[in-house]
Amino acid sequence: KLLQWATGFSLFLSESSTASKDSTLGPPSDLKKLSLHGQRAGGPLPNPSRSCQLTSASSKASGPFCITDTKEPQGLSDHKDSLSEIPFKCNGNGNEFYLGNSTLASPLQSNPNLEKKESELHLYVISTTSSIFLHLKSSWNNYIIKATLLQDPLYVSEFSPATGSQKPYRSEEKIKHFGQLKSELFLKDNTLRKILCLIMELKVTAQKNFILKRLFWKTSDLFYFLVNKLHEYLPESRDKNALHNRTQRADELVVCIEIIQTLGRMFRETETESLRLNILAAKKGTLFNLLVILISEPQIPKSGPVFDIQLVLQKLILEYTDTATALLYEILLVFQQGNLGLESTKFAISWIMSFLQSCPPIITFVASIVKQVVKGLSASFQLLSPGRAVLLYQQFYILKSCLQYSKTLAEYIRNNYREEFRYFIHMPALEKRLPLCYPITQPTTQLFHEVLKLVEQKQSVKH
Repeated sequence: KLLQWATGFSLFLSESSTASKDSTLGPPSDLKKLSLHGQRAGGPLPNPSRSCQLTSASSKASGPFCITDTKEPQGLSDHKDSLSEIPFKCNGNGNEFYLGNSTLASPLQSNPNLEKKESELHLYVISTTSSIFLHLKSSWNNYIIKATLLQDPLYVSEFSPATGSQKPYRSEEKIKHFGQLKSELFLKDNTLRKILCLIMELKVTAQKNFILKRLFWKTSDLFYFLVNKLHEYLPESRDKNALHNRTQRADELVVCIEIIQTLGRMFRETETESLRLNILAAKKGTLFNLLVILISEPQIPKSGPVFDIQLVLQKLILEYTDTATALLYEILLVFQQGNLGLESTKFAISWIMSFLQSCPPIITFVASIVKQVVKGLSASFQLLSPGRAVLLYQQFYILKSCLQYSKTLAEYIRNNYREEFRYFIHMPALEKRLPLCYPITQPTTQLFHEVLKLVEQKQSVKH
């Protein structure tokens, strides 16, 4: 039922920075219309701000807004192994870096009067354990990913500033708006459609206003609420009707995908928010529940009265996997940063990988990532979209973490997918799919070489 709404509502949110208080919803029949090809809904939008015309999940599967752009803060003692993940070039002693071709598409190129010219910035890093180095590396990766996504018109239109004569939010208005959204989300009698409207509004507003991300992490209640809401529907629904009703199950998956995307927005570029780290460390059970949800494939009914809904469910499962991959990437970065009060960075990342390898669904999840990479590089030689290019980088990053910090997962990948890495996941295929104009291309290429080396060489897993 909820498959077409998000397209219109997402477009509406991108054109309006202020939501009407009217929460009247459209007729239920609107939800049965499916849009499976990434096209925007063509009809006029309803007047109420929160009457959502939800996007079809499959339309976002190929769009960049499923992808989470984020920081790349690496662990303190892990930096020597990961310096190549950012496009720094270093000399022989490893403490002199420079950034070549600084004319990458900047997220701040809104001023046409600024003159573009190429330059080199030389950076001399005395200690790779320096917090300045961590923030520099994180900022550079944020820039690389965002600059790549900004080459996609869909991403730009999705999160472009509001047009027209509307005035920007003042801080107190943002706080009030966030409080209103949270209060409405916490209402017990919310329908699935109403929850989806509110989640989408929160996601788009947070993308445009960083203060909402800070407010999100100021308290833990909304984070716990969203994770618990995911737990209601994943990996299987608690609603017995959804166990046999494919249409209802599709609606639930659309909501879950939006929640995971929203969590991805909240993790992104918030590595300096100490409250975020406190929340994640305070109740590890909630974090563990989220990790299990992300690596578990959603269960769907085996039979149902609607035949063509099966195609919709298959597309939703694929989009869910991509969205979960993006959020898992964000969470791994938190542990690579090593700021959860643990003794050392290596222990931090080993700790989370040890938990993941103890979860049975992780094998299927890793297998799905490898298969998606193979499919993406071998199916055709069409250029990847910016969003898919960023997703490929995130997939390689997760594979590298598995190979480096989990003996069980490393052995599984080497024993079962060595041939795939030899014949399908190779440099010529990567070069044909990744345009040189994407800022993410160089980091992805470097990360690919590291993953390939780990697959081919049976080296010991780090602890």
